[in-house]
Amino acid sequence: MNLTDAQPPSPLSGAPRGETPIVQAVADGIQAPNPHNTQAWKFELVSDTEALLYIDERRLLPATDPPARQIHIGAGCCIETLAVGMSESGYETEVEYLPRGAHGLEEVGRKPVAKIALRSSPSRRRDDLADVIGQRQTNRKPYTGPLLSDKEAQEIRGQVSSDDVEVLILNQPEEMRPLLDIFYRAMEIEARTPHLYEETRVWFRFNESQRRAHRDGLSIAQFGTDGLRRRLFEWALRSGNPRQWFSPRSIGSFLKTYRQGIDSARGLVLLKTKTNRQSDWLEVGRGFARVTLALTQLGLTSHPYSQILQEFPEMADLQAEFNQLLGVREPEKIQMAVRVGRAERAYVALRRDPEDFIIDSTTGSDAIPS
Repeated sequence: MNLTDAQPPSPLSGAPRGETPIVQAVADGIQAPNPHNTQAWKFELVSDTEALLYIDERRLLPATDPPARQIHIGAGCCIETLAVGMSESGYETEVEYLPRGAHGLEEVGRKPVAKIALRSSPSRRRDDLADVIGQRQTNRKPYTGPLLSDKEAQEIRGQVSSDDVEVLILNQPEEMRPLLDIFYRAMEIEARTPHLYEETRVWFRFNESQRRAHRDGLSIAQFGTDGLRRRLFEWALRSGNPRQWFSPRSIGSFLKTYRQGIDSARGLVLLKTKTNRQSDWLEVGRGFARVTLALTQLGLTSHPYSQILQEFPEMADLQAEFNQLLGVREPEKIQMAVRVGRAERAYVALRRDPEDFIIDSTTGSDAIPS
């Protein structure tokens, strides 16, 4: 590993810990996991301790996430990460989902997904998961070590107390194998369907200069490829030219690497809900944030397999096979599926500055342009 890989930049260098409590909360929340690292959040500050959280409508994934379900799960992740982080400063976080009601796609970004209020509470017990917020990351490298133990599975389940979210954990190879095969087939559908895979290309950052300039999106480095191999991939895709991106050689190489990651799974964690409403999406996001922090605390990491759960037409038949295998019947929904295991730390996905997420309540625009 060379020096540029050894010490990647901090995801939140210079977070404003000396600012008001609600700005501190924003700095904590934006470290949450989110689809394609779009960071599709914006905050309208109501007071020093209150804010409205919106989806950033400029950062949706309409091809692969038509109902914006996954983007809302990312909002739930932001809420819970914020709440865990602020427990360290003695704040209780009160959350009201959809304070102006549920919304259609045309209202995304105009109606808040949550109202957040921080309440100073001397008796507030610090959440131990706060210790690992800065260490948590999605890690797409191959995993090593033993299978997820029953004790570890129990500890992970214990971190999600929501009655609306069921945590399913598989840690035996014969249980996982059919699902792992489906995850690969789902990724193959997305990668070989141009209008779907184009969405990933748009959010891809093809070199370190682009990563530092945008501080969002995906990259070869985040896919777990290091050293000379990473440089060769980035050189081959250096311009982001669609002809290079969609070449059979490029897609074949990506799928081969993806398969290696799938086959290395040491356990699977699935989050399931009885219904599939916007409030469920937010609640799942909060549960998923806790799962990823719990995994980090245990020395484990994770990689989501969202393709099989997505609602675009090309996935319908395989998703039906997946649901039948797990006995899932509408309106039930598997909302998240991730492989878990142990791996060397991967490249740290960057975040934009906390101020970039704060909007002017009078105009609805960014208070500080990014």
